Amino acid sequence: MGPEELAIITNPQFINATFQAGENWYHGMIARAREAEALAQRRNSFEAANAQFTVVNRQLLEGARQQNEKWKTFANDLVRKHDAYAVLARRLLDETKAYLNDSLNAERACKRELIAEKEKSAEKDSSISQLHTDLAGVRGSLAATQESLSYERQKVAALQAENEKLRAALSAAESDRQRLHEDNAAFLSAADHFEQKCKDLESDLERSQQALQEGEAEHLSLSHDLQNAHLVNEALSSASLSVLPLMEQTRGLWAAQNKPSMMENSLASHCRTDGQPLTVREYLWFATLMREMVARNIPDHLVSTYCPVAQRGDFLTCPVTIKEKRPD
Repeated sequence: MGPEELAIITNPQFINATFQAGENWYHGMIARAREAEALAQRRNSFEAANAQFTVVNRQLLEGARQQNEKWKTFANDLVRKHDAYAVLARRLLDETKAYLNDSLNAERACKRELIAEKEKSAEKDSSISQLHTDLAGVRGSLAATQESLSYERQKVAALQAENEKLRAALSAAESDRQRLHEDNAAFLSAADHFEQKCKDLESDLERSQQALQEGEAEHLSLSHDLQNAHLVNEALSSASLSVLPLMEQTRGLWAAQNKPSMMENSLASHCRTDGQPLTVREYLWFATLMREMVARNIPDHLVSTYCPVAQRGDFLTCPVTIKEKRPD
């Protein structure tokens, strides 16, 4: 390769032109490839559309055939309905003619009746004139009646106003009655409660009175017992003070007679409630105590308790018999 050719090859314009030609060739090839692809797609689309068109054409032919059958059926039905309508129209025409004849006959009868009514109307005109005269009189009486009716209406209005007042008063009275009824119910409830409370208080009072009576009886019994105990103590004290000098005096008498003391000797005349004979000492004690207790009006059961002797009624009056002691 010579210098000129090398200079041409290395020339920037040549290089740019070469690259530009390559790019143009490349872009042209891409464009032709795209056109070929588009043509192929269009051909495929045409083939698919042709197949679709064939299917649609067949469907249209089938639809046209079915529609033709429907039109034939519809035409036959229409002819049949037209025949039925013709029969119906003929029957309606006959019925209309008969109805018109009947109407004409009825109209003629009405005309005859109208003529008769006109004749009757002429007769009634005189009656109407008389009725007008009577009506004038009735109107006069009606005016008077209306005046009296107006007066009565005023009275009714006044009575209605009075009735409203009475209703208001009645409503107030009903409210008062209801309130009084409620108050009465509350009062009756309170009265029942108070009555029940009174009954409870009466029952409590009866129980309290009974308890008080029992307490008073017990208190009276205790008071009597206390009084009797006090009297018994007095009798015991007095008997103790009286029996000792008596015993000493008795011993002195026995000593003056040169006799030994017989205080422990048994009595043949007096004994205990258990049957055991009393000693002289016991007799003196019981006799003294019995006199003291009888003098103080001490009850018999206490006398019997403190003086357990037999034949208490004759104890003080019965003669005393002393048993002699046998020498050992």
